[in-house]
Amino acid sequence: MTRRRRAGRAALLLAAIAALACAGCRRAPPGPAAAAGAAAVKTETATVTLLFPGADGMLHAETRPVALPLPADARVEAIVAALLAGPKTAGLAATMPPGVALTDAYVDPQGVAYLDFGAKDQPQPPASGSELELLRVYSVVDTVTGAEPRVRAVVLLWNGSQRTTFAGHVDTTSPLLADRRWVR
Repeated sequence: MTRRRRAGRAALLLAAIAALACAGCRRAPPGPAAAAGAAAVKTETATVTLLFPGADGMLHAETRPVALPLPADARVEAIVAALLAGPKTAGLAATMPPGVALTDAYVDPQGVAYLDFGAKDQPQPPASGSELELLRVYSVVDTVTGAEPRVRAVVLLWNGSQRTTFAGHVDTTSPLLADRRWVR
């Protein structure tokens, strides 16, 4: 087999693996039966530490009680919803601008959470400088990995696609581990 043909097969194999990995990130919208079953999902109220950007270029902790469903996917969705609701403490900023929502969350058996964000009529993630992008990314990663013990890493998606970076500065091509250097 020629070197060129082997390279082509390797590229095809990598593309197939990536497609399979992302296929699990999309779920069908819930129908009436799923909506009825969702009301029966058991929850527990826990104090969750949410991390928000501060004017000093660091992430700051804010704790609040959050009703957390027991399944890991739903639990991560609830944690991120609380984060996207924004801070209650004066001087802290929202992690994402208004209109950005979590459209899907999936936690695989290896503890990697796939978080799909999006905003209406916004094909690209919100633009930002390097510091704000870093704070946005690690606000999500450090909050989720700190609040849900079944999550060891986070993959950020935008409109169903994993991007090279979220706003041009922070490499998001691999699952991101917690990095508490940005937490004050």
